[in-house]
Amino acid sequence: MRFAFSVGLVALVATFALAQEVRLSLTFVPGSSATRVVTGKVSGEWNGPTPLSPTKPTSFLFDLSVRAENLLTVARVTPEGDGVIVVAPRGVEVKGTAAEQPFELLITPDGDLKFSWGALSFDSAKLPEADRKKLQQLLTLSHSVTISPQGKIKDFQISEAIKEIAPQLDIQFINAVVTATLQTLLPAPLPAEPVKVGKGWEIDLPVLAFETTEPLSLPISCTLAEVRGDEAVIKVRAEAKGEANLTLRRWSEKDPKVTVTQGEFSASGEVIFLLSVGVPQRATWRMKAEAEGFVTPPEKGASPVPFKFRLSAEIREHLVF
Repeated sequence: MRFAFSVGLVALVATFALAQEVRLSLTFVPGSSATRVVTGKVSGEWNGPTPLSPTKPTSFLFDLSVRAENLLTVARVTPEGDGVIVVAPRGVEVKGTAAEQPFELLITPDGDLKFSWGALSFDSAKLPEADRKKLQQLLTLSHSVTISPQGKIKDFQISEAIKEIAPQLDIQFINAVVTATLQTLLPAPLPAEPVKVGKGWEIDLPVLAFETTEPLSLPISCTLAEVRGDEAVIKVRAEAKGEANLTLRRWSEKDPKVTVTQGEFSASGEVIFLLSVGVPQRATWRMKAEAEGFVTPPEKGASPVPFKFRLSAEIREHLVF
């Protein structure tokens, strides 16, 4: 009898949990801040031109570990309830091997840059002080973004200082990079209405990394998988593949022109959303990508060089309050 009662109670609790509607919405508190930490492993293969061989394809494998930090601060909340968030970089570290050579890239919180790959090396601390300061300013620039409670980026502003530091940069490309980076603050955009466990929603995430008149979009499927106390578990999936003729945005006209003619991308992840404070506190991701196309050197009359590329990544991110 006790066993039957216990089973019935468990079934009742489970049924209540499944029937419960949960509102997934970001909460913005002016002045609040958190550090976003991203760590992971990235591996793959590149077959195409390199800085050492810009006109002839070179094949090499890479296997890298990544760590990056950003400080997020809610500057204010608009009358519509949107949050204006300032994102300040706090350093990047990439280590591993590429082409069977040790690879290391380090950007300190102060904006100093160190790079080494085989025989190549660079240390911004050895630059003339004026040049070092300019690079530090560039690598520590903060940006602001206005984001809705459902995670939609409604507006963003790049620091005007970037025009003085690097006037040759394509501001539209910088805007696209910032948008893509900030969109990952909420990897699973949230539904407008409350949802039950097991229910899903779909969104189209803008992809602004290409030189197109109209932004492309990546379809993303999200599902509220379960609710564990204060934690809502959101499962996310995205896939895209096909032929194309897309050109990546460039920092300047002096950069090579990269044209993608065929590609494939897939991603799956789990986001843990804290209901009590209204933030996605941590997430894990698995991604795979393949692409092929041509790289055209910036020199006038240069011939395009074919490339093929494949990548797999496992990424973890979390907010530290």
